[in-house]
Amino acid sequence: MAEDQPGPPGTSNHDDRPGQPPTEPLGGPVQPPEPGSGQPGSELWSPAPTTPLPGDPSAPPAFAAAGPPREALAGFWRRLVAAVLDWILIGILAAAIGELFGVEGPAPPAADGDGFNFQFAGTGPFILVELAYFTYFHATSAGQSIGNKILGIRVLDADTGRSLPYARAFVRALMSNLSALPCFLGFFWMLWEPRKQTWHDMVANSLVVSATVYPPGEFGRPAH
Repeated sequence: MAEDQPGPPGTSNHDDRPGQPPTEPLGGPVQPPEPGSGQPGSELWSPAPTTPLPGDPSAPPAFAAAGPPREALAGFWRRLVAAVLDWILIGILAAAIGELFGVEGPAPPAADGDGFNFQFAGTGPFILVELAYFTYFHATSAGQSIGNKILGIRVLDADTGRSLPYARAFVRALMSNLSALPCFLGFFWMLWEPRKQTWHDMVANSLVVSATVYPPGEFGRPAH
């Protein structure tokens, strides 16, 4: 019985039949299994999740679909104080513009035999300055008027969490005057509205949130 003699280098002791593919690779690097192929170890090659770059349209919005949590919404008193500060500043600017163009300021209520008579003459400069003031500041990247910035709150789009466009900021400013007409009922509406929206918030689809929860952009800079 003949003994098996070792063959020359590079030959194999097992029998390779013609046309039969080898059962293991003949040299070269071993290719890893493709992800999701079902082979053992394929889960180790799953691609790592990537973080969207700033400005990437696939990046998630600032708000979830349900909006910000209720504790992130600005409360009544913070919004009231911010509005009073803005109105004082607007009144000063309106008075200066009215003096420059010779327009009298709003007259105080006058008493007569039938009670108090409210005179609205001279309110034109105030309304024009108010509309321009809130339209500009609430459409900036910060979404803050001067009063909002002092009180740490900001106005944002209720769906996207971004700044309002100029058209909706104008509509919101205009509607705020109508919210004040029936004894400020439109402003008090936020006390029982689930998302603390006033009438002008609902018309413009906006929310007022805390700037500490949703940090603003650069103050006074127009949004892109």
